[in-house]
Amino acid sequence: MGEPARFETPAAPIAAPRVRPGGRRGLALRIASGVLFVPALILLARQGGIAFWLLIALEVTLGLIEFYRMMKSRGLHPFQPLGVLSALALLWVSYRPATAHVGFLATAVLLLVLALELRRPEQRQRVEDIAVTSFGVLYVGWLSAHLVLLRELPWRAGLAYADGSGIVLFAFLVTWSCDTGAYLTGRLLGRTRPWTAISPRKTLEGSIGGFVCAVGASFAGAATFLRPEGGGALLTPTHALAIGVLVGLCGQVGDLVESLLKRDAASGDSSSLIPGHGGILDRFDSLYFAAPVLYHYLRAVVFQVP
Repeated sequence: MGEPARFETPAAPIAAPRVRPGGRRGLALRIASGVLFVPALILLARQGGIAFWLLIALEVTLGLIEFYRMMKSRGLHPFQPLGVLSALALLWVSYRPATAHVGFLATAVLLLVLALELRRPEQRQRVEDIAVTSFGVLYVGWLSAHLVLLRELPWRAGLAYADGSGIVLFAFLVTWSCDTGAYLTGRLLGRTRPWTAISPRKTLEGSIGGFVCAVGASFAGAATFLRPEGGGALLTPTHALAIGVLVGLCGQVGDLVESLLKRDAASGDSSSLIPGHGGILDRFDSLYFAAPVLYHYLRAVVFQVP
């Protein structure tokens, strides 16, 4: 007897990848976007409190919308409103860790995601829908929450609250120096492409250039603006080197992870929201890995906070 016939569900149509502008125009757009964003970042980081929280909340909301849009292009059906609200709740708990009933809220969200699947029993891939909703909350929401934790870290470390702005700006400086160094070095010298299955445009030479720039930016930031009120240095040269190495490695891993997600969804960029950069995920993917690494290194090694 022959094998029974197999029937496969047709795959959802895949949109053509969006390709960001290249050459001088692409570089000019990247610079212009940075010129507009950096002053706002500095202002809100110095303000701290709810103002900085709202900036990260906006990033989380837009980033999750991009992420869930990519997952929908794969034929999945994440619970977008619930995912966004859950991520913002995580962000609030990071800002106000003494919030009451955190365990109850987390349990309620999980139960609600599971119960909502009962509304669409005809859908296939229901386990995948639940998983991708939860993964988006953790990937975009929880990893972004470490930027808020960095801004609030002085409260736990016995420093002046104003010092938190320097810590946040230091995270952006080292991470985006790595990104920019990798981009420019790759364009000028890039020949070897070991990650073609993940990101065909990334080169080994660019990766090395990004790593060197991350270490250099870490030393530069530690020697200039990353100083507590009252003078002195917040980081020793050894700590600056360690942070540069960690961010230079982990930030690029974060970039490759987002490239893997985009490739799986057949998307060139997560969106075209930011001229010259793509979307929120394209701009913050490295920070999703770098911010947690920096936060836990500062908390456990430099400040030795329990």
